[in-house]
This record gives sequence, structure tokens and C-alpha cells, in this order.
Amino acid sequence: MASETTHRPKTAPAPPSLTPGRRRFVAAVFGAVGAAVAGLVGVPLAGFFALPALRRSERRWLEVGPIADFAEGQISKVLAKPLVAQVWPHETRQVALYVQNQGGGKFTLYHIHCTHVGCPVRWNAPAGRFFSPCHGGVFDKDGRVLAGPPPRPLDRHEYKIDNGVLYAGRIFKVNDKLEFAGWHHA
Repeated sequence: MASETTHRPKTAPAPPSLTPGRRRFVAAVFGAVGAAVAGLVGVPLAGFFALPALRRSERRWLEVGPIADFAEGQISKVLAKPLVAQVWPHETRQVALYVQNQGGGKFTLYHIHCTHVGCPVRWNAPAGRFFSPCHGGVFDKDGRVLAGPPPRPLDRHEYKIDNGVLYAGRIFKVNDKLEFAGWHHA
């Protein structure tokens, strides 16, 4: 009987493996370095996205203009400018609003957006109405809803007068009796 011999090629010897103690140590070092990098990058990113939601908004006033520029009984569209420039990522921009001089040092500052879906309204002086172009909303000179789908009168801005200059503040809602009904979300 002939014996069969199998020829196997010689393989390279296996590299020496790390002992379990070394393996654990290397894994711990890589884990610690990874955690440190994740912390250094993740914490500032989380703060960038989460802190604005937690920060209490500060009252920002907008300069509307000298009160002498607004004739009694008239409604004027103006571009109010922020008193303080915004810092990145916000841009400093002017805010459109309507001003009505009620007389006796009283003013009504209308938010320019319709209370239905936020389309900008326009004042039509000959008709004595505000018109919303999107869905046919119509408001009277006091901001009350006359027609269309808007759920409430036009929102208003709080205001102050300082040294003869009119300033617009936060936006608030009014009810059908034109009484304060809460602060606007913006």
C-alpha cells in the first residue's frame, strides 16, 4: 500500500497576539480618546442648538420715527429699525408696520401680517380698509375682521414715546373688543 503524502505549503507564522491585558488597555485608550473628541465637538454643538430655545428673549425696541411725522387720524406704513444691531447668525433688518395716530399722544401700531396665515396686509386709504391678498381677509381701520377667514383682529405692537420719538416693542394679540389677549409667539 502506497502511502499518500499531502503537501501543504508552509504558512507564515501568526503575529504575536496582544495579551488580554494589553488588548483591554488599548481599547480603553481608544475609547477615552473617542469620548474626549465627541465631548469637545458635541457639547458646543448641543449648546449652539439648545441654548437659544432656553434663553429668555429680551425686549427689543424698534425706532419707528418722530411722532410729528404721523398726522392725527392717518394710517401710515413705516419701516422701523432696530436700536441694537443683531449679531450673527441674525441679520439686522427693518420691520414693516402700520402706525395710526389716535390723537392725544395715543397710537396704534399694527403688525403687518394677517392673523390667518401671515400674509402681509396692505392699507387702502380710500376704502378705509386693510386687505390681505392671500385669502380675501379684510380688516377695518381699527384692525377688526370684516370679511374672510382671519380668526381675530390684526395683532399690534406695544409702543413707547421717548423724547418725541415713537418706538415699537413686542407684538400682542387682541380680542374682538380690541382688548389685550396675550403676547404673540414671535
